[in-house]
Amino acid sequence: MEMSYMNTRRRLGSMSESAPPSESSEGTNSSENNEIIMNSEWSHGSQSGGVVSAGVNSLYSEGDTDTISTDTASNNILSDYERGQVESFFGGLGTEIFVSSALANLYEGSGKDNDWHLIFTGIPVILYDKGSARARSIPRVTLVLAERGSCFALWSDRIDNLSNYRVAGPSFHTMCLSSNHQQMIGFSFDSSEAARELWQHMERLISDPENIGVSMPGRKKQKQKRIKHAPLPPKAQISNPCQFHHVTSVTKDDTDRYYSMQAFAPMTQH
Repeated sequence: MEMSYMNTRRRLGSMSESAPPSESSEGTNSSENNEIIMNSEWSHGSQSGGVVSAGVNSLYSEGDTDTISTDTASNNILSDYERGQVESFFGGLGTEIFVSSALANLYEGSGKDNDWHLIFTGIPVILYDKGSARARSIPRVTLVLAERGSCFALWSDRIDNLSNYRVAGPSFHTMCLSSNHQQMIGFSFDSSEAARELWQHMERLISDPENIGVSMPGRKKQKQKRIKHAPLPPKAQISNPCQFHHVTSVTKDDTDRYYSMQAFAPMTQH
C-alpha cells in the first residue's frame, strides 16, 4: 500500500558521491548542481526496504531563495500555534522543551562515503530532562523528530558523550546514534536560521557533562529531599474540566493524512 506524506518541496544538493558539507562549508551555490525535488506524493515504503535513497553531497534548504517559491518556504516554517502544539504534546514535569521553527529532513548515512538516504521529514524537538522528576531522575538530552500535525514521534535518540552532534553546514547537522556510534545521521533544515537556533540550544545543553552521561571528578550529586505531599481530595470535590480545549486531535479518519498512523498504528481490517 502506498503511503503518501504531506505536501513538501525538498531541496537537495549536488548528486555526487562525496562527503556531506564540512564545518567550513557555506553550502552549494552552483546553480547547475542544484535540483528541486517535489514530494507531493512521497511514499516512505519502497521496494528497497522502505527507504528513499538520495546520494547527496550537500543538503540544505534556504541558501538561494530564487529557486524556491515563497509559498513553499512559508509552508515549511512553523507557526507559533504549531510549535505550541508540539510543546504541549511532549510537556512533562521537569522537562524543558525546544521546538525548531522549521521542518527538517532526517537522513541516514550508509557506506564508506556516507551516501545519504531520506528517512523522515518532521519537526526537530530537543527534550531536556533536568532530573527533578521521580520517573526521570537522571539529567538527559533527547532529540526527537515529531510529525507535523499529529505531533507523534517519528524518531528519537538520546544525546550522549559519543553522539558528536555538530554543525556540518549552514543548515545541515550530523550526529552518531547512541545505539551504534558508527552509524551517522544528518538533519537538513528548511531554514538556516532554524538550524542555527537549534544548535545554540543544543550546544548549551551538551556543554554540561552531566547532561550527556559524563561524571565529573569531585562533583557530587546533591540528594533531593523527599517532599511529603498533601493528601488528594475526594472525587466528589473535584469539578469537571474548565476552559479545556484540544490542542491536538487525531482520529481514525486522519489515517490517510499522517504517515505515523499508517506505519505505527495500522487499522485492523474486519
